[in-house]
Amino acid sequence: MRIATSGQRAAAFGFCFDQLVRGGLRGVWVRGSVPAGGAVWAANHHSWWDGFVANAVLRQAGQHPSLVMDADSLRQFSFLRDLGALPADQPRAALAALRAGRTVIIFPEAALRTPGRLGPLAPGAAWLARGSGAPLVVAATRIVMRGQQKPEAYVDVRISDDGELSEQLARSLRDLDDRLADSDPREPLPGFRLAVTGLSSWDERIARVATWVRR
Repeated sequence: MRIATSGQRAAAFGFCFDQLVRGGLRGVWVRGSVPAGGAVWAANHHSWWDGFVANAVLRQAGQHPSLVMDADSLRQFSFLRDLGALPADQPRAALAALRAGRTVIIFPEAALRTPGRLGPLAPGAAWLARGSGAPLVVAATRIVMRGQQKPEAYVDVRISDDGELSEQLARSLRDLDDRLADSDPREPLPGFRLAVTGLSSWDERIARVATWVRR
């Protein structure tokens, strides 16, 4: 029996995770540009979907991201190493990934938190950016139920110009929350582009069929 290589396993897991996002969400919308080459992707962690969404956005942009995980969780889900997952207690492994041109996803709150305000941040993301010379990406992320059948993901991407992550991420989250509160819940958030296509609601699909029939 032929044993799959690490690269083949990574491709298979990546495809499965992409399909999970596409089948579980209405879509992922992004504002801002994803930098080419290595970067530190620092995001809030208020939803189970956060890691999957970041991975899907970066893969869609042609990157091969590495996710920094709690060491105990990575031991439990060791197959994620094939996707480039890195233990949080080995920061030099993340530095090596950045210097090799990979984007490293990190959640500076260091734990999954209740959706809302940003929690206290660990200094690891800024340290990695300084140590590698890679840009620090501030990725405010919300996964929300609005006016459709499936949740929607919104990611506001900005490049930090001074490494002050805490205030910048908190400000981006406040801005994103304000935009969501003032928007039409049945329409995608203005100013954001669809980066990863998900699953339409049944009423959207029925409306498309009705439009086609009337032609």
